[in-house]
Amino acid sequence: MTEDMIRTALISKAAAPQGWKQTGSVQFYEGGDSLRACEEHTSTNCGGFVSVGSSAIGLEGGGFDGSSIRFSIVSFRSVDDAKAGLKGMSAEARRKAGAEAKPLKISAGADETDAFTGPHTEVMMRVGSALIRLESGNLKENQPQPYSEFAKLQVDRLNKTIEGKNPDA
Repeated sequence: MTEDMIRTALISKAAAPQGWKQTGSVQFYEGGDSLRACEEHTSTNCGGFVSVGSSAIGLEGGGFDGSSIRFSIVSFRSVDDAKAGLKGMSAEARRKAGAEAKPLKISAGADETDAFTGPHTEVMMRVGSALIRLESGNLKENQPQPYSEFAKLQVDRLNKTIEGKNPDA
């Protein structure tokens, strides 16, 4: 997946679900920063790494309390490279969460999924040679917790982009 494909697939202002808004613009990294971003996401040496991008949405009217979800896509040259990336990503996220991590069931149509909730929520998925990561650090119990819906939305957008379709059309 190219940088343009990742930009197209990521949740944007036009794609933000009702009650949510994009917070900032889609972020990309260049040169060595790009590889460092991959290494930070996956805790691996990023063999076969191609590109990485991210965007975030927050609750409308949520103020500055950190009520947001960050979406990231990391693309690789092959499925095996992406599998290694997901394995590293999941292991490091779970290590950081520690004993507070509780399994979270997500069914979004990805090839592989690992998700948990605790001090923060992580949803990590592989679709072909791309990884999707949803990270939420501060949604309150009384706020919506639409992780399954957002995971499905991001997987659907990625699949449409891979098929050469514009997911906003």
